[in-house]
Amino acid sequence: MCNGEKKGLTNSSLALVLTAVLGGGGVSGACAAPQPPQHLMPEIAREFVRLYELSDAALRLQLEPTLEIFPEYREDLIRFLAQDASPQRQRLLADISKASDKEVASWLKSKTGMVVVGTIITAAASKAIHAQSGSSSGRGSHTKAPNHPEPAPVPQPKPEPEPTPKHEPTPEPEAPPVLQPTPQPEDFRSAEFNNGRHLRAMGVEYAYARGASGKGVIISINDTGLDINDVELRNQIAPGGNHVRDNGEAMRDTSDHGTLVAKAAAAERNGISTHGVAYGAKLLPLIAMGGNGSLILSDHDRVSREIQYGAKVSNNSWVADWSIEHRKYQAGPIYQRGVDAGIIYVFGTGNQGLAQPSAQALMPLDVPGLKGQWLAVAGVDTWTTTTGNIAGGSNRCGAAKEWCIAAPWQIPVSENGGVREVSGTSIAAPQVSGGLAVLMELFPTLSPKQIVQRLLTSANKQGAYADQDIYGQGVMDLRAASEPIGMLMVETSSGEIIASSRSAIAESSVMGGAVRASLAKVDLVLKDSLDTPFVVKGDLLASKQNDQYSRIDTGDYLGRLEQQGNMQRHSSKDGLTIDYSAGSEGSGLDAVGQIHSWQTVSPQVAFSATVNSDPSWNQGLARLQPNLANTSVTGALSNPYLSQGEQASGVGLHQKIGQQWQSSVQVQTARAAERFADKPASEKQQSIQTELAYMADNGVVASWQMGVLNEQQRLLGSQSETLLGGGNTRTLFHGLNLSMPLSEHWQVYGRYNSGRSQVRGKGWAEGSTLISNSFTLGINVQPAKGLQVGALAYQPLRLKNSTLSTQLPTGLNADNSVAWKSVDLSLKPDGHHMEYEAFFRYDLPMLPLSFKGSLLRVEDYANQAGNDGTLLLLNARLQY
Repeated sequence: MCNGEKKGLTNSSLALVLTAVLGGGGVSGACAAPQPPQHLMPEIAREFVRLYELSDAALRLQLEPTLEIFPEYREDLIRFLAQDASPQRQRLLADISKASDKEVASWLKSKTGMVVVGTIITAAASKAIHAQSGSSSGRGSHTKAPNHPEPAPVPQPKPEPEPTPKHEPTPEPEAPPVLQPTPQPEDFRSAEFNNGRHLRAMGVEYAYARGASGKGVIISINDTGLDINDVELRNQIAPGGNHVRDNGEAMRDTSDHGTLVAKAAAAERNGISTHGVAYGAKLLPLIAMGGNGSLILSDHDRVSREIQYGAKVSNNSWVADWSIEHRKYQAGPIYQRGVDAGIIYVFGTGNQGLAQPSAQALMPLDVPGLKGQWLAVAGVDTWTTTTGNIAGGSNRCGAAKEWCIAAPWQIPVSENGGVREVSGTSIAAPQVSGGLAVLMELFPTLSPKQIVQRLLTSANKQGAYADQDIYGQGVMDLRAASEPIGMLMVETSSGEIIASSRSAIAESSVMGGAVRASLAKVDLVLKDSLDTPFVVKGDLLASKQNDQYSRIDTGDYLGRLEQQGNMQRHSSKDGLTIDYSAGSEGSGLDAVGQIHSWQTVSPQVAFSATVNSDPSWNQGLARLQPNLANTSVTGALSNPYLSQGEQASGVGLHQKIGQQWQSSVQVQTARAAERFADKPASEKQQSIQTELAYMADNGVVASWQMGVLNEQQRLLGSQSETLLGGGNTRTLFHGLNLSMPLSEHWQVYGRYNSGRSQVRGKGWAEGSTLISNSFTLGINVQPAKGLQVGALAYQPLRLKNSTLSTQLPTGLNADNSVAWKSVDLSLKPDGHHMEYEAFFRYDLPMLPLSFKGSLLRVEDYANQAGNDGTLLLLNARLQY
């Protein structure tokens, strides 16, 4: 049932609400997610609803692991999420679930309407047009990296006489720039990409779509040399790679092995055969074997050359029979130099089909300092009937399993104008080297050890790949490696780390979606569980709970229509009057209904008490002009700051000062608004208000109010652990109420409240002052005894032109720490919530029967532009 709807009628009232579409839109309920399938366990059903309420960006991150963990719910979940989904979201669901064409046709059927169950409410409201606007202005660029040095001034030439200008034709105006679509993985699945199965098997196109191809990274190829004139390699050679040694012989391949290995790592993407994994990287060929001895470089010379020319990945598709002593005392110190210089070393496990890898792959066992930047690579079959299994000829990971990973064993490469299939761990290793280069470009602030950790952690460990003795840490998965691992984490300016599940920003209706609109213009840097940064749009943190405001809450208006009928009165001779309603399920105060209590102590002094109700009943026009108290279905007579619309409890002291003056003071406390269904609210908000009223002999009534509202971890009802942390907001407010008779039967009245809210955040928000206001203007007529007719215009609480000063994580420093920037978020709502109401009330003179009705026009509901609707509400009440 929709939020706020009543489940039935009491025996003291009969409510009928008719819907009239008067310049409004279609029917709009107050429901959020649809009901999950009935056969699901409650925990699973709640998870279905949580996923349904995620934005597309958040759903992409969370749905796939859910389907992997719970494949048995795949059909039920996709069918459920597809309800009322946009075409874009349906395509997203089909892609993530890997649904077949038949499944897509069966599961992704859009609903064409929604039936709202109940006999009480049918509301007509136009469908919300959520137009986000506002502006974000930072004292600098949103994505600014550390400042570059200012360019040197350009020398100015000596002035010369200006030549006579020649007549130039008026140039044609340039066409406006065309917005380029965001690259998608399928954009990279070209014929060249699809020539082999290996690239798709590693999911490398997903990394390409994120903008990485290994550009800026140098991979050294320690092998037989390299054909630097090969059509797929001639544009890929790094500085220093054209010669065997500086000023020495030209680089050449003493065999064809090094050229084939190089193509697996970084062959150019040029439409020929198959490109390499890191087609944007550069190659530094080094001769480690083959040919005559004069061309072969020693381990020491190769490492020195790697350091000299800035190699970041060293590929080694060779094996040698080294003793333990040689590994520890000769080769170990040499390669430790490279590791200390930030190089990652990659070795194939070997091609003998053995349970243990080569001596080189096992080096970290003997030289622990190499661990973290040393990888062993086994091969998995990608072309035969045993596709996906360890290749028969590949050595297993064995004792190197902690730093071992598997990659495709076979790939096609171009050779002499044709295509040749090559295989072996010699080919698997350079694919891992290419994968490392891609990750280095994608995450340039990560250290080499972090890159290796990410590659190993993200490897596919499902099924047979969980056998570490064979596959080590699994099969390389560049899609997983390029996406967040675990949950994205949000860092506050105080250094606190908050999980993204706790960092959503839920705005109150006062904001009108202004925070979401402003954050949508800001790129934020969040980190996953491996401290890897990801750039996301700021509105990713906007809670979908805000979508509740895209529908007019008809139940809220109906509740006010029935409020008087739900209350019963008890009066005693000693001056006590109590209005109360029935209780509800629960315990403590939650089980108690609404209570309004007034105790007259003397002709000059009275006390009031409120339990679980709007404390405005005993202040302002609602108290000074009782005939207005129950006429409107809006909150037109309430002070919007007393409890921010939440049910409150409190006490008040009221005193007469002479014949025409009255004063009062009241305090109340309320539980803060609960903006997240999965986060029960325990925070409090307290307010105190004083009021001074004047009642003239001619019927004019006026009062002035002043007070303070304190909110814990809220900002005018909005909730965000990210923005506010454990902070609070203090609002100083004041108000003016005025009622004036025009004649014996005519009366005009009005109310104006304004507040200044001071944010004291411990999250992203800094000290800001926000201005808000609310007002009412109305007229009331009593043409006959028992009959009241009136009209009013009412603006609920709304922010004026305000900005929220924040410190946002918008960039990265060279050490991978977050770079903070001061950004002012515009909090000007896009819409202007107004309510226009015509109402009547008639009490039959001879019977305990009364009628109430209201024709209500709502515009920009919850301060969201275009969220309009018209409601006709009728109520008949029989007093027992």
